[in-house]
Amino acid sequence: MIKNIIFDLGGVLVDFHPDKTMRDMGLTNEQIHELQEKAFSPLWSQLDEGILSKEEIFAAMIQKAPDSLKKAAEEFLSKRILDTVSSLPYSAEWLKSLKEKGYGIYLLTNYPDFMFSYHWEHTFTFTQYVDGKIVSGVEKLIKPDHRIYRCLMDRYALVPSECVFTDDLLKNIEAAKETGLNAVQFTNYEDVKNTFKTQYLLS
Repeated sequence: MIKNIIFDLGGVLVDFHPDKTMRDMGLTNEQIHELQEKAFSPLWSQLDEGILSKEEIFAAMIQKAPDSLKKAAEEFLSKRILDTVSSLPYSAEWLKSLKEKGYGIYLLTNYPDFMFSYHWEHTFTFTQYVDGKIVSGVEKLIKPDHRIYRCLMDRYALVPSECVFTDDLLKNIEAAKETGLNAVQFTNYEDVKNTFKTQYLLS
């Protein structure tokens, strides 16, 4: 019997849109692609891991940026990075409905600690329905490392077989199953909501 539902954040409950933020700064699609490929994407997982300070990682990102885009990289990282996330329109109502039916609601997310703190306070529309959370940047562990799943189970005394986890990345779904969780890859809201109902009998 499923008693708890565990959610990833990016691509599931929130939209992560750095490209849009950079377009709002006036960058072209070509410039955005170049910054993402050369400076941001190669090092972003280190922000999620939280082992190095954000200042160290930002400095490395700016160093990797093409000379013509270093100023833009610095502006994005120092002034606009917190603008890259917004709650998806269905998220609050979805979690509210599940909470009202008696399910425990938990978050398990790869997320930089400083960004999570800000977005938890100012951006997420669903925090009141969350019973517990594990954030990679806080724990210094990152999905799909099995230890981060066990961290959630241990901290909140959850039984893996009584939980179902959803994440948009297949590697994270596979790791969840390997640690004993039920898991559904997130494709879109309606399909996953239907799978929850049909496969796990979630009302």
